Amino acid sequence: MSSGFFKNLFKKISKINILLLTNVFLIFILSLTTIYSATLSKSSSFYKKEIVWFVIAFIVFLAVSFIDYKKYSKYSSYIYIFNLILLISVLVVGTEKLGAKRWIDLGPITIQPSEFAKLFLILTFASFLVNNYSEKYMGFKAMFISFLHIFPIFFLILIEPDLGTSLVIILVYGVLLFLNKLDWKCILSVFLSIFIFLPFAYKFLLKEYQRNRVNTFLNPENDALGTGWNITQSKIAIGSGQMYGKGFMNNTQGKLRFLPESHTDFIGSVFLEERGFIGGSILILLYLFLLAQIIYIADTTEDQFGKLICYGIATIFFFHVFVNLGMIMGIMPVTGLPLLLMSYGGSSLVFSFLMLGVVQSVKIHRGMK
Repeated sequence: MSSGFFKNLFKKISKINILLLTNVFLIFILSLTTIYSATLSKSSSFYKKEIVWFVIAFIVFLAVSFIDYKKYSKYSSYIYIFNLILLISVLVVGTEKLGAKRWIDLGPITIQPSEFAKLFLILTFASFLVNNYSEKYMGFKAMFISFLHIFPIFFLILIEPDLGTSLVIILVYGVLLFLNKLDWKCILSVFLSIFIFLPFAYKFLLKEYQRNRVNTFLNPENDALGTGWNITQSKIAIGSGQMYGKGFMNNTQGKLRFLPESHTDFIGSVFLEERGFIGGSILILLYLFLLAQIIYIADTTEDQFGKLICYGIATIFFFHVFVNLGMIMGIMPVTGLPLLLMSYGGSSLVFSFLMLGVVQSVKIHRGMK
C-alpha cells in the first residue's frame, strides 16, 4: 500500500505545471523586494512576516493541489453553508477598521473571510450550474434562479461593506453564466439594467466614504490634500519612475510617508517608482502569462466543472490586477483590492496560493494527459 501511495504521489507531482509555478515565484520575488524597500524605514518585520506567510501559502498550495477538485462538487452544499457561516461571523465578532468590518482577529493573526468567500463561491456556483444547466438553454429564468445562489454571499460582503469584493462576485457570476451558454439577449439586458441602476446605487447604496472615492476618482485635483491625496501621490511616484525607475531602495514617496499603504494597496506605485516603465511592463507580462496558463488549463479540460473553476479563478486574478493597477494610475476608483501575489498580507497571499492550488488540482486530476 505504501509503495502505491508514493507512486501515486509522484505521479501527481509530475503533473504540476512548472511554468505556472515559476511565474508565481518570479512575481513573489518582485513583491518581497518591494515590500522590503517600502517598509524598511518603518519596520524590518514586514518582509520577514511575508516570507513566513509564503511558506504557509506554499504548503496550502501543495495540499490543495493533491485533492481531487471533483470532491468540491460532491460537498458543494457544505462549502456553501460554511461560506455563509464565515461571513456571518464577521458581522458578529469581526474587527472594524477604517469604517468597515471585514476582519476576524484570531490573536497572532487576522483573517479576511471575504477573500476566501470568492473562491468558495466559485466552487459552489460552478457545481450549481453544471448540475442544473449543463445541457439546458440559459434564459432569463435560469439567470434569475442562479442569481439567488450568489445573492446571500454577495449581500453579506456588500454590507461589511466591501464594495471591491462585491464587484468581483458580480463579475465572476457574469463570466460563469456566459461560459455556461447564457443567451446574448440576457447579457445585454443585464448590462443595460446595471447602467440604469448605477445612479440609484451611487445615491442610496454607497456609503459617504465610497461616494468620496468615486468623486476623487473623477476629480482628484479638487481635494489634492484631502481625499485626493493617495491618488495624487501615487501618480507622482509612478511618473517619477520614468522609463527605467529610480532603482531598488530609491522610492521617495513611500519612504518619506507621502504615499499611505505603500506596502499593501499601493505597492504597485512603489514598484513603478523604483523599476519604471520597463519594470512595470515586465510585471504586467508576468500577470498576463499567469492568466494564460490558467486559461490554457481550463481550455484543455473536458470536464465542465473544472473548466468553470479555472475561468472563475482567472477572472478574480484579472479583476484584482486590472483594478489595482488602474487605481494607482488614477484611471479606476480606489476600492481596496490588493494586487494579488504582490501586496503585503497573509490572507491575500494564502488566498492566491489556495486558488492556484485548485487550478493545479484541475490539471492533475482532470483525467487528461
